[in-house]
Formats: sequence, structure tokens, C-alpha cells
Amino acid sequence: MRRKVSTNAFRRFVIREARKLQKEALAGKIEDVSKVKAKEVNADGYADTLEQDIDYIKALKIKENKIRRQHARMKRQMKMIQERKKRLRARVLKNI
Repeated sequence: MRRKVSTNAFRRFVIREARKLQKEALAGKIEDVSKVKAKEVNADGYADTLEQDIDYIKALKIKENKIRRQHARMKRQMKMIQERKKRLRARVLKNI
């Protein structure tokens, strides 16, 4: 379960971790990058995840366009309603 963290708490955490890293660097505990062995992994396991992310982005783009069209339609309807209200107000004031 994820826990929401406030901005200030997150900032304090980052600063605290940065200080730890600086202390380790000063103490000489950090190893040289060229001496560290990296574990190689085949990319095929990550290809599916990447493909899913790309598909999700496409789906979100489609949804965004749909909402944008609905918004444009609603703006037009709102403008028409406001014009009608304006005309009716003028008619009511004229007949008073």
C-alpha cells in the first residue's frame, strides 16, 4: 500500500539521504564505478512492459481527444444557452 507523503516530508527525506551519500563518499565507502559488476538482463522481459506502456499512452490520448471533443461541444451548448438567456432577459425587461 502506498503512503502519501507531504512535499516538506519528501524534501526532508531527500536531503537526509543526500547527506548520507555525502558522508559515505567522504568516508571512502563508495566503490569505483569501473570496479562494480553489473548484472546483464535480456531486454525481451522489458519489451512487453514497454509495449503495454505505449499502448496505455495511446489509449489515454484517445480518451483525451474524446473529452476534448465533448468539452468543445459543451462550450458551444453553453454559449447557445447563455445567448437564449440574454434574449429572454431582454424580452422580460422590455415587457415590464
